[in-house]
Amino acid sequence: ANTICSGTTGTVSFTGTPNAVVTYTVDGGANQTVTLDASGNASVTTPVLTVNSTYALVSVTTTATPICSQAQTASATVTVTALPTASISGSTTICSGSTAVISFTGTANAVVTYTVDSGANQTITLDATGNASVTTPALTANSTYALVSVTATTTPACTNTASGSAVVTVLPLPTAAISGATTICSGAT
Repeated sequence: ANTICSGTTGTVSFTGTPNAVVTYTVDGGANQTVTLDASGNASVTTPVLTVNSTYALVSVTTTATPICSQAQTASATVTVTALPTASISGSTTICSGSTAVISFTGTANAVVTYTVDSGANQTITLDATGNASVTTPALTANSTYALVSVTATTTPACTNTASGSAVVTVLPLPTAAISGATTICSGAT
């Protein structure tokens, strides 16, 4: 058995007497069988799993005459690791030429992939509390930070798609002008 990411399949391997028929159950369900090959090996692929699944041996039976059978008690558990998650925040309005802080939260120590204004993928690693942030450069136009995916740094390194965005809206700086330059006589307005 093995550890897999949620939403994927795993492989369960059986070994024993060559050509024997192994009877087993999945999560305490009905008996199922698999026939070992001439080397005494067989494997089955699990369905797509989102929770742990236990394959338990019931018995093994030879196919030669006389047919011999023996009860078995071993089991193997396919462990399912939850997919990592990530979210983004920091939508705000700033004055042109200012910066903003974009915050990422999610699964501790995961690597978050994101884009800035639909550009190339960039990454940031969340800390042990599941937080990270970036400061934008000084902006003169609106900017959108959008999530792409998140990948766990554990084994297996599960990856999950991520959605969400933070939009930094940039307001132009106010302007002012003055006029009225003239020449007057002393004491006049």
